[in-house]
Amino acid sequence: FLVLLIMLISGSKATQCGRRAVGYFTSWGSRDFTDAQASCLTHVIFAFFHTSPNGTVSLKDGQAKARLDQLKQVASRHAHLKILYAIGGWENSEYFSLLAADEMRREVLIRSIAHALDEYGMDGVDIDWEYPVTGGSQEGDPVDRNNYVDLLRELRSRLDELQREKRRADRYLISFAGAAGQWVLKPGFDLINLLRHADFVNVMSYDYFGAWKSKWGAFTGPPAPLHFASPKGSSGKMNVHATMKYYACQLKSSDKINMGIPFYGRFWRRVGDAMEGGDEMWRKAESIEEKENEFEGGHVEWRYLATTFPLSHRKFHAGAKTPYMWIAENKTLVGYEDAESIGHKMDYSLSNELGGVMMWAIDQDDDEDTLLRSVVDTSFCSNARNRSLQYKCAPITTQRWWTFDDGEHVAGMCGRSAPLYQGYYPVCDPDDPAHSCCGPFGYCGSGPAYCDCPTCVDYGNHPELILKEPVKPSKPVTWYTLDAPDGKRGRCGSLAPAIRGQTPTCNGDDPTAPCCSNGGYCGATKEHCECRGCINFSKKREHVFKKVEWWTFANGPENIGKCGPLAPLLPEGVSPRCDPDSAGPCCSRAGYCGVGEAYCSCAGCVDYR
Repeated sequence: FLVLLIMLISGSKATQCGRRAVGYFTSWGSRDFTDAQASCLTHVIFAFFHTSPNGTVSLKDGQAKARLDQLKQVASRHAHLKILYAIGGWENSEYFSLLAADEMRREVLIRSIAHALDEYGMDGVDIDWEYPVTGGSQEGDPVDRNNYVDLLRELRSRLDELQREKRRADRYLISFAGAAGQWVLKPGFDLINLLRHADFVNVMSYDYFGAWKSKWGAFTGPPAPLHFASPKGSSGKMNVHATMKYYACQLKSSDKINMGIPFYGRFWRRVGDAMEGGDEMWRKAESIEEKENEFEGGHVEWRYLATTFPLSHRKFHAGAKTPYMWIAENKTLVGYEDAESIGHKMDYSLSNELGGVMMWAIDQDDDEDTLLRSVVDTSFCSNARNRSLQYKCAPITTQRWWTFDDGEHVAGMCGRSAPLYQGYYPVCDPDDPAHSCCGPFGYCGSGPAYCDCPTCVDYGNHPELILKEPVKPSKPVTWYTLDAPDGKRGRCGSLAPAIRGQTPTCNGDDPTAPCCSNGGYCGATKEHCECRGCINFSKKREHVFKKVEWWTFANGPENIGKCGPLAPLLPEGVSPRCDPDSAGPCCSRAGYCGVGEAYCSCAGCVDYR
């Protein structure tokens, strides 16, 4: 009794410092809600009320009603604890697109939400639309993005009205579940406007890897890697840090963001060899026989993990900051969370001034609340919140980098020699730790070879460099870019094939290759910039090559180097000369261009310099 009394008096640690500890409690689980759990949380969300096609929300069955009653009974002893209920979820979001599409349908849904809040004595509602526009079990519509904002705005208005009607002291809460993947977030979630009306967002920063029914289901990994640590060639955005940074930089604040932590693991069977030697976690599973892109696997609640898989196989991935099990004898890989990985996540949450954490789901914890204790028994309130943005955000809101969506032939190209991206010199995505640095050869990547060389540019650690001038060419492009075919890429001068009828130059804005050598190649060495006939376009930006009066690759590659009356006539019908700015400015008596006494000083030789 004394322990319970202390719990009731003290409330949640998080409450004391303004941070949120939000736990989902499922309507179908087997474990009851406890006083110990209530004392650790600031908010508990009952998941789910069922949404019908007509827009009404209700408890689905008697089990859901019994579990809600039990939760409320415990919560009534904890005055600090806010109770919300959730609608939607992966299996019941199919009607949102229709219900949010016009004002009348929204009104039906909103009035039903408000009625349930009043009937069951709740403090707020959590909208779990999975997902507006794209990414859900049922694809949405592009207008979902704006309709979602309309829904929350009108819901906020109705709940404020209900607060006045009931003479309630505290405002009713609105939260929503946010996607982890940017390919879902960007088209579907107008975060800034959604959070004008919602109190916070519960980010589902998990399920980056799983045995999905798609080609991506083959790749093993932890449900919620904290940091990028995937094999080369992988996306750098499949991790918690990338997701949290995206939200914070979009909102210019982290105050309303709750980082999601899964109280479950995911596993694969029929798993093959490691993708990179020495790293056992990243593998590929074989599809089920005769079922393409279907994989044997699933999820396991933390409370059943130890009785389902041998924890003696546990290892900890230092890069991803997550545990995993590789069970070689039956080719099984398990990724999950435990006290150690949650400790790293809590350190991250506190150091980045996130508004709080969310847990799915607290009834999947063991009876000792091992994972929940790992969340709240950390130094949750050891530092006063300063609420300042801790992330280095890009100084632009529009994309200026090539991706695979633009075509495999240009994906990842960067720098001043790359093809322009919408008129700009392309940079690397500062929010993709796998491809945030522009390397010496004009491609985005990570690691010392891409980030630490003299000409490398690290946009991840220095996103302000995106705006370093020049961001656009100061003149029309008259040089071959990295996507040019062999024989043209990197070529310049009269020996190179013409570009749109002009002699190609080098880009004077490109520090790696501003000079055209007398051999017709762009570069930055003495041989390119300081030789006789070399042109440094960083100093002579307006240089125009002389009228071509000699054989080139463009007008006759088989005759290059031939000159004088013995050589074939040019297409214009005149005898060819030698390029005075080239390595062979003199025509010998034998009719060949070169340099030296035999070409320049003999009787009958012509020095065109």
